[in-house]
Amino acid sequence: MVPGFDTSPAADSAERLIDRLPDDIEDSARHLLRAAERRSLSLCAAESCTGGLIATLLTDIEGQSHSFERGFVVYSNDAKAEMLGVSRATLAIHGAVSKAVALAMAEGALARSRADVALAVTGFAGRGGPGEEPGLVYFAAFAAAANRSTGRSISAAAAGRACGSARSGWGWRCWPRRFPVDD
Repeated sequence: MVPGFDTSPAADSAERLIDRLPDDIEDSARHLLRAAERRSLSLCAAESCTGGLIATLLTDIEGQSHSFERGFVVYSNDAKAEMLGVSRATLAIHGAVSKAVALAMAEGALARSRADVALAVTGFAGRGGPGEEPGLVYFAAFAAAANRSTGRSISAAAAGRACGSARSGWGWRCWPRRFPVDD
């Protein structure tokens, strides 16, 4: 028995976040983890507006979560700069919700982990500020071996509100269907 841990049979039935989300979200997470495993790649995540949701989803997949190396939750600009090395100039020029920052987050996460592929997301989980597009989200991925990155933005409005809200798993539904691990 480990002090502080519940080892009763009831503890084995602990509810996972992934069990509460639509099947397509779990299917996407499984696809990503399987693709990484087939190529012996490990993943890390740098998350702003999702606040750790992607890391949680990837670690909730039993038997496949070993492909996930670590996650960074960097909601504030200070966290992005301090934990991932995103330059304050990039944050000031482009803003925290931008392709440039998403790419810098992915590159910073990869440099500060032992992962082979870094995934990053930054955006507005709700309304943006004045003149900012509500629901705008930027995704990025950086693969170390290929030394290449890719970035994508998606707007909840442009996607016909397909992304929904953070509580309905928008971060995963809007996630690109192809990753550096797919190539």
